[in-house]
Amino acid sequence: MGDQDGVSVQATATTVAIIEELRDRDRAGVTELATALDLSKSAVHNHLSTLVSLGYVRRADGAYGLTHQFLRLGLGIRERSAVYRAAKSDLRTLAQTTGETVNLVVPEADHGVYLYRVGDGDHPIPEGGQVALHASAAGKSILAFRDHEAVDAFVDDHGLPALTERTVTDPATLRSQLRSIRDQRVAFDRGEQTPDWQCVASPIVVDGDPIGAISVSGPADRMQGKRLEEDATGLVVSTAKAIELELLDSAASETE
Repeated sequence: MGDQDGVSVQATATTVAIIEELRDRDRAGVTELATALDLSKSAVHNHLSTLVSLGYVRRADGAYGLTHQFLRLGLGIRERSAVYRAAKSDLRTLAQTTGETVNLVVPEADHGVYLYRVGDGDHPIPEGGQVALHASAAGKSILAFRDHEAVDAFVDDHGLPALTERTVTDPATLRSQLRSIRDQRVAFDRGEQTPDWQCVASPIVVDGDPIGAISVSGPADRMQGKRLEEDATGLVVSTAKAIELELLDSAASETE
């Protein structure tokens, strides 16, 4: 990489760092951002000026904030997702039936992303947020349908960090769970990702590829016992299978 290429990469990285810092704030001034990111005020101002001119940042009363241009980008990406288009109606029905939060999680790099959510708004991880594959029902559903080499690579590369005292951190225990999940097409999270929050999930597998998972989740004092292990389980498994069939039918119609 030449010197100019290196400068371009660093400039892009700085822009992204500023955007991510603004994401976590309502608004912020140049000095505040420069201090938080250990950058010069002039550098921060230059990047912000470019973002303002492009419509991705607004300036008011000397402070800066992100605009809804990012929402447009995110929604556009989601609308192009075949699994989202196939799943959203079924997920709304599942949420109405269970009275709980229903999530569509898709894999992205070494984690999962909440692509869509229906139901109770008090879920601890927001829509669009990341979820650990080894510590969530949806994530384990996805891992269970990856081949052994891919699972080994995931464990070697990322480890199994404990997010709560219930997170599985032993590779052998995780692999045993994944075998059971693959056989039964159902996974549970009993406070492994977030304390006092439990869920059940089932994978969406098309042509052997785990392209996502759906989960039903809620506070542990509500999502437990028969409600978690029987009522929600049957519904989440049947819904995942219905989404798979819809995706297969859609693919078949496109080839005709």
